[in-house]
Order: sequence, then structure tokens, then C-alpha cells
Amino acid sequence: MLNLDPAKLLVIAVVAVILLGPDKLPQVARQIGSAWRALGEFRHKMESEVRSSIPDLPSSADIARLARSPSALLDHLSKMDAPSATASSEDGLRNESPVTGVPKAAPDPVPPVTRPVPTPLPPNPPDPSLN
Repeated sequence: MLNLDPAKLLVIAVVAVILLGPDKLPQVARQIGSAWRALGEFRHKMESEVRSSIPDLPSSADIARLARSPSALLDHLSKMDAPSATASSEDGLRNESPVTGVPKAAPDPVPPVTRPVPTPLPPNPPDPSLN
């Protein structure tokens, strides 16, 4: 998140003392602390609401790890269980329409993503003013 080493924190503290003065600095620090606490409580409340509505959501650490590493995300997606293309005899009843008893149509396969191939630009004609 933030990469604050001690030298950076010292510079921030010196600038804060110069700009705010020693008399207003404690009041501003309390306001910043209470705002930071309120933000943390709001984040915790929102996360708990989302997790209660989506119970199989991965942990926040897993989501952060997957967001940082595209290869980890692709690996995670490749390991997810895909629905079986063939239905067993027990699944045959669930694949039928409840009204007509006729088997449901299979969903259309997702077409592969294709990217357009860039065409090379034609070379620029020579500038006659350079002759």
C-alpha cells in the first residue's frame, strides 16, 4: 500500500509542524486518527455485508494475491471446477424441461477471444524540402 520508511515519516512530521504549528498539530492528528478509524470500521462493515451475501467468496488475502499476480489469477481460474459437458443418467431428469419433458438445449459454446492483428503503417514519403 504505502511505502513509508522512517525518513519519509520524519519529513512529513517536519512539514506538518511547519504548516500547522505546534498548537494545532494535536487537534489535526486526532481528526486524522478518527477519520482513519471510521474508514476502517466502514471497510469492515462493508466486507462483512458482502461476505454474508456471497458466502463462497475467497478471503481478502486471496483476492489481493490474485489481483497482484495475473499468473496466479490464471492458475486459480484453471483449477476451478468446470461443469461437466456430459450428463449422467441421474442428471438426465434435471436437463429436461419441467413442462414438456423435452431435453433442454445445450448452451452455446463461448467463442474464443481473438485480437486483431495490427497492420504495418506505410513508410513516409521523403520530404522534398530536404533536397
